[in-house]
Amino acid sequence: MEKKKASPPGKERPGLGYKKTNGWEALPPKDEKTMEEQAHRYLAFLGTCKTERETLAWLDKDARRAGFQPLAAMKAGSQLKPGARVLFLNKNRAMGLAVIGRRPITDGLHVVAAHHDVPHLDLKALPLYEKYGMALLKTHYYGGVKKFQWAALPLALHGFVITKGGKTISFSIGEKADEPVFSITDLPPHLSYKVQNDRKATEVLKGEELNILVGNRPRKPTKAEVKKAEEKKGEEKVKGAVLDYLYQTWGLVEEDLAWAEISAVPAFPPREVGFQRELIGGFGHDDRACVMAAYEAIREVKVPEHTAAVLLFDKEEIGSAGASGAQSMMIADFFTSLIEHTAGAASYGALRQTMGNSYVLSGDTNAPIDPTFEAAWDASNAGYLGNGVWICKFTGSGGKAGSSEADVEFIARIRDLLVDEKIPYQFGEMGKVDEGGGGTVAKFLAQLNMHVLDVALPVLSLHSPFEILAKVDYHYTIRAYQAFLAKGL
Repeated sequence: MEKKKASPPGKERPGLGYKKTNGWEALPPKDEKTMEEQAHRYLAFLGTCKTERETLAWLDKDARRAGFQPLAAMKAGSQLKPGARVLFLNKNRAMGLAVIGRRPITDGLHVVAAHHDVPHLDLKALPLYEKYGMALLKTHYYGGVKKFQWAALPLALHGFVITKGGKTISFSIGEKADEPVFSITDLPPHLSYKVQNDRKATEVLKGEELNILVGNRPRKPTKAEVKKAEEKKGEEKVKGAVLDYLYQTWGLVEEDLAWAEISAVPAFPPREVGFQRELIGGFGHDDRACVMAAYEAIREVKVPEHTAAVLLFDKEEIGSAGASGAQSMMIADFFTSLIEHTAGAASYGALRQTMGNSYVLSGDTNAPIDPTFEAAWDASNAGYLGNGVWICKFTGSGGKAGSSEADVEFIARIRDLLVDEKIPYQFGEMGKVDEGGGGTVAKFLAQLNMHVLDVALPVLSLHSPFEILAKVDYHYTIRAYQAFLAKGL
């Protein structure tokens, strides 16, 4: 066998090993201002959009201001030209945004996909009850949560109701400094020894114990009631006071609650974290960080080579189910509408060709190694906070169950793009092989024969009421999405 020739004298041997790049150290000084502006826009977005419906309403309003026009309002046969900006709303729970490219739509789209639903608490259909002189609301948690993290926190209520009379009401209470908040109570350590201390972490607080305290003061009887002979036995006066408040404030009666969407969320704003304010802590990073990053990216796209699109799904935290999840027909409907308004007519063949030629970045946050709990990770294959965008070749758990594994040809093109754009990137898995793992929307888009790769950013305390990300990771995620959508591969 012929020996490999040594490097010529005086010529430096190239580095052969892989080393993570620290995103902060790689950040050019000229990008500092841009990063801070992006972070402050994100803080405002995250503090305003606490529910899925609120998030979609905010995006819809802002996108229209940025020139995106509803596809549903376009006349049959109308043609979209390169650079046209359109939006697609699906049942007020999911959204598609697109900027039409120069090439035929059947050459495929460049898509960033994310989900805007986050773990939270929903009220049960008939939630209000009274016990021991207190009024409480029963809840049903949504998504994967550590239930004990939701106790002894200030909570706000956000609701969307259509009354029996057809009146539509949106409300929130607990977000403003002068508004009351609500809370789930917990046992004091003095009393928890036998009742709670020996429970497993998943049962420190059980699902049926996530009851929100909303009242303690009995309602005052009206003058007409005072004139009546005797007080009703067993009357729930504290519950009655809450019902009085709901009726006097929003015109709601108890049955309206059963027909409503009402969620409990942390009643505090997102905040900058760290002595240098380099981190952002708040509720809903997973996955509204990728939602806002994708929106920031497509908003800046002018006339791309391939049509650039963003898909924003609901219900990812519970398996991407339903009419607004990534398993729904929404993707086919959105693509078909784009084909009709660019190619003139849609067909099953054109739809399949468009999907098969499309490239997708699945944006979903991932859990970086935590120095306090490092035993949960394989440190050499973990993501780090502050090290730029996170590449996940595959997701799933254990033996890659529920995984979408990207094709190497697509990965190579993304690598070239990131290198050309000088965007720091890292690789990682969510925890050890037999201990961690998680899924994203990627596998459902891959099932449609699209090329899909998970590219997102690391978030500490994932699925908690106060998650943490690094501004620099958020900045580089926007950069990566912008380059992918605008410049292509």
